[in-house]
Amino acid sequence: MEYSLCCGVWVLTIIFLFKQFNMLSNLSKNVKLNGIKYHSLLLAFGAALSVALFLLVLGWNFGSLIRPAVEWQEQLIFGQRQELDNFSHLPLASVRPPQGVFLFFGDVMIDRNVGKKIKENGFDYLLTKLAGEDKQFFQGADLVGANLEGAVTDGGAHYSPAVPYDFAFAPALVVRFQDYGFNFFSIANNHLTDQGSAGVEETEKNLADLGFNFVGCPDAVAGGPCSSRIISVGDLTVGAVGLSMVYHNFDLPAAEALVKDLKSQTDLVIVNLHWGNEYEHQFNRYQQAVGRALIDAGADIIIGHHPHVVQGVEVYRGRPIFYSLGNFIFDQYFSPDTQTGLAVKINAFPEKFVFQLLPLRSSASQVELMPEDAKTKFLSDFASWSAVEPAVAERLKQGEFEFIKQN
Repeated sequence: MEYSLCCGVWVLTIIFLFKQFNMLSNLSKNVKLNGIKYHSLLLAFGAALSVALFLLVLGWNFGSLIRPAVEWQEQLIFGQRQELDNFSHLPLASVRPPQGVFLFFGDVMIDRNVGKKIKENGFDYLLTKLAGEDKQFFQGADLVGANLEGAVTDGGAHYSPAVPYDFAFAPALVVRFQDYGFNFFSIANNHLTDQGSAGVEETEKNLADLGFNFVGCPDAVAGGPCSSRIISVGDLTVGAVGLSMVYHNFDLPAAEALVKDLKSQTDLVIVNLHWGNEYEHQFNRYQQAVGRALIDAGADIIIGHHPHVVQGVEVYRGRPIFYSLGNFIFDQYFSPDTQTGLAVKINAFPEKFVFQLLPLRSSASQVELMPEDAKTKFLSDFASWSAVEPAVAERLKQGEFEFIKQN
């Protein structure tokens, strides 16, 4: 409608200007000023009038024509933004499917008081709230993993000698994680040896028999077949590394050599590290030195755990070091911080990684997503614990950031 009206006005304006010019041209031949024909003066006056009318019509028509285009653009932009708001679990940065989707959690322990909760309420009690309808939270991930904080012994047996913190899990319970998409555990931690060497052997056998991918040796061991594994995740070949440095430090040069070797064989190297000071949100300098050395050796992403609280992230040479994801399922009910965790979802595209931060809270070992007001405060705190550029810190507060892949 507006377009047709604009065209009509343009036609009438052109006809009017043409007639005016002819009339003024003829009239000017007969006009004298002080006895002299003043052809040029009249033509100038007529031209000025014509230009003024031309500009007036042009402005009106331009506004009418461009308004629909502007409105269409606004609808496109804000319509897409609204759609993304409604599907906030999707990565903002890409419309193409990722090559691989990873979902990592922190420490998992299902013995002691957690075991009692399972006996009272069933295993699903732990994860039903987080999973949501149709277990939507876990859908779409090619790898779902966590740090398994204890031994997987036959029947969940505890073996001598007893230790102060003594964790063992029955295979019949561990396999239930598969109902929620879990297919990977890092077992490199200070509790793998709680049931002695027999417990370590049974853990490896039982996890393999259950069909889990897993990686990791006892504390302070780096190297050998237990420290790394090459697995397929989506369309990617991934080098998975598991290391622990709680009671003693591992051989860093050996770990660097391990990472370098994996880098030459795989698309992506992800290192799970059990490290850091318990109950401290700030990572320490030795953690930083080790993390950076492994990045220098070729690691693409480092996932940390052990402190039982969330620590920040550092971006070093364009690669993230998540120092601690905190507790995922545990029975440390004595403080809000030990019942707060962080899940990290990683969408791996050919040219970049997109990271989503998913803050969690638990009550009596039942995990759920953090409500929006608490999430806002947590992400602000998380940014303050992190070592990143100001622009990245702002993205952390929004719960999502991305990096171009580095060669």
